[in-house]
Amino acid sequence: MDSKTAIIAGASGLIGKSLTQSLLQSKNYGQVIALVRKPLGIQHEKLKELTVDFDKLSEMTDFPKGDDVFCCLGTTMKKAGSKEAFYKVDFTYCYELAKTALSAGADRFFLISAMGSDKNSRFFYNRVKGELEDKLSFLDYRTIYIFKPSLIRGPREERRPGEKFAQIFTRIIPFIGPLKKYKPIHADKIVDAMMKVARQEDKGCYFYESEIMQKM
Repeated sequence: MDSKTAIIAGASGLIGKSLTQSLLQSKNYGQVIALVRKPLGIQHEKLKELTVDFDKLSEMTDFPKGDDVFCCLGTTMKKAGSKEAFYKVDFTYCYELAKTALSAGADRFFLISAMGSDKNSRFFYNRVKGELEDKLSFLDYRTIYIFKPSLIRGPREERRPGEKFAQIFTRIIPFIGPLKKYKPIHADKIVDAMMKVARQEDKGCYFYESEIMQKM
């Protein structure tokens, strides 16, 4: 496989950090461009950091050309502070990234979504995720990969008491039968699945649920 250029947004988050390291270590990528608000604090010959204003993505005239775009952008309702702010990060930023990168020549788009995403859901969080998936599917990418993890495990810099409780509670639940799909998944496992999929040569739109990623 020829050496490619990867573009990643959300490189400072739980999945983004792990994914960035994997992309840098991969022989399939000769350059990794991280779209950031502030420096990541990583030194690597393959890494190029590009400071961007995500509110003005669609106005960028010098957006970099990459082969594969990895979108790990996302927030929580508590951190966002309002439905409008949450929507801006989890829908608008992601969708504008996809459109802008496509216009700049990208071939494939990789998205971290969520289990239960559904554009018709009565739950706001799931509905936003579902709306994004639906809109992305109409973009003219050669391939779109959408990863839909359940509760994500891993070391976070920010404190999320509710999520911490859920992680402890779920450890005592026997995830068997129909409950398997709800089993928490570690961020590194998601990244492993993404990197394996990135080595494939598919065309179309593909979805990966937690249960599938756990087996990859």
